Amino acid sequence: VGVYGYTAYSASKFALTGLAESLQHEVVSDDIHVSLIFPPDTETPGLVEEKKKRPELTTIIADSSGGMKADDVAMKALNGIKSGRFIVPCNFEGAMLAIATSGLTPQSSPLIAFVEVIGAGLMRFVALCFQWNWFSTIENWYAKNKKHG
Repeated sequence: VGVYGYTAYSASKFALTGLAESLQHEVVSDDIHVSLIFPPDTETPGLVEEKKKRPELTTIIADSSGGMKADDVAMKALNGIKSGRFIVPCNFEGAMLAIATSGLTPQSSPLIAFVEVIGAGLMRFVALCFQWNWFSTIENWYAKNKKHG
């Protein structure tokens, strides 16, 4: 998902989705499964350093979603990879993004495919609520800082 302050980072993640979808087509006949992990901010020394450098507004937006401990993200990722899932969400926001952005991504589980189809409309609404909140946060931050800056 595109997030304020993460233009290049977001673009690289969009590119990874296309790469993974194409790669999955190319290797599925060899019984190889590609996985995309949807982690939240993960409590690591790298995140501590990143928070020192990223824009204040990016931190405000990122903090609206929950972070996770690195071991928990690793366990979710490993379990998802072992199960052969294409998209591996690590928390509610990741699951929401997985459904809201599933499009033509591969899905080997008929049950999860059904959930994606049935949940797509609701998840689109939830995703829009997140976006509206982010845009409101951006507008309010700029209004406040223009008055004081």
